[in-house]
Formats: sequence, C-alpha cells, structure tokens
Amino acid sequence: MGFPDIIYPEDNTYSTERWELGKRLFYDPILSVDSSISCGSCHKASFAFSDDVALSNGVKNRAGTQNSPTLANVAYHPYYTREGGVPPLEMQVLVPIQEHNEFGFNIIEIAERLSSDSSYQKLSRNAYGRTLDYFTIVRAIANFERTIVSGNSPFDQYTYQGKTSAITGFELAGLALFNSDKTNCSACHSGIHLSD
Repeated sequence: MGFPDIIYPEDNTYSTERWELGKRLFYDPILSVDSSISCGSCHKASFAFSDDVALSNGVKNRAGTQNSPTLANVAYHPYYTREGGVPPLEMQVLVPIQEHNEFGFNIIEIAERLSSDSSYQKLSRNAYGRTLDYFTIVRAIANFERTIVSGNSPFDQYTYQGKTSAITGFELAGLALFNSDKTNCSACHSGIHLSD
C-alpha cells in the first residue's frame, strides 16, 4: 500500500477482541438516546465510511449540523473534528455521542444501559480485561476505526505500487494538471492522504 504502520496508543493496542467489540459497538444503535442510529448510520461502508447526504440527521430526525466525513485513514490523523480541536481518536468518539443533533446521549448512561448485556460484558473482558464501561466503549470504537484504511484505489496503485496501467490516460492528464503550477492543487493536497 505504501502507507506507514498505524501507531496505536499504549493503552489501546490492536487486538482481534478489541476490534470485534469496537465493530459491534460501531454498528449498534443502542449508543444513541432513542436507539435509532449508530455510528454506521452516517459513516456508511458503501460510501467510504462517509455519507451520501450533505448533512446527516441525528436522533429523533434532528437536523444535522455538519457532514459525516470519511473515516478512511483516520488512524493517521493527529486531530479530529472540523476545527481540529479533539485529539486523540478515543476522545473524538465522545463528540457524536454527546452532540444533541447526533446521538444526544451520555457515555456514562450508555455504559449503564449496556451493563446487563452479558455478551457485551464478555467481549469487554476478553478485549480489555474489565467490564464494559466508558473507558472500554470509546477505546474499542477507536480501535475499530483505526483499521479502516484505504490504499488500493487506482490512484494508490499507480502512485504507491507503481502499476502504470491502473489509471487511464484521461486520469493521468488530470493528475498532471493537479500537480501543475497552473492549478497548484498539490501545494495543499499532498502526501498519502492528499491533505496538509
């Protein structure tokens, strides 16, 4: 792929058990106040873990206030949210949970809601050696999200894997224009994530 190794926090290194718990939580609408939406409701795998609408509605059909950006390659980002004020990923997980127009809930109440679910308790003990609580919930979701890595698009194949046939002549012309002094796109959109 050409991407660097993912660096996991010391208290949240990758394991299959953590990934499984995180994936289940990511797709479980029980994390929202009315159990109507999950992380996966707005970060859809079929849209590169993004959404196909400008603003995603939250619980009780509350109007969204921002779009759902892709989660692809979030493992490489140092800061989160549009303003960039939330590091690390484990803390970002709390933003949609407590946002009124998204999940409209509280992480402590989520842990209480799930306290009697024996399958979640077993997954948490296997993953973190403790019962499911706010600590394990946010870490498991972040652990799962760090594994959402792109890197095999035709552009990636051409750029990082050297497959010259991966992109068409028309796309190659677009790439040349993108990198040209005429557009100067690559001055800001550079590196493996075409960002700065």
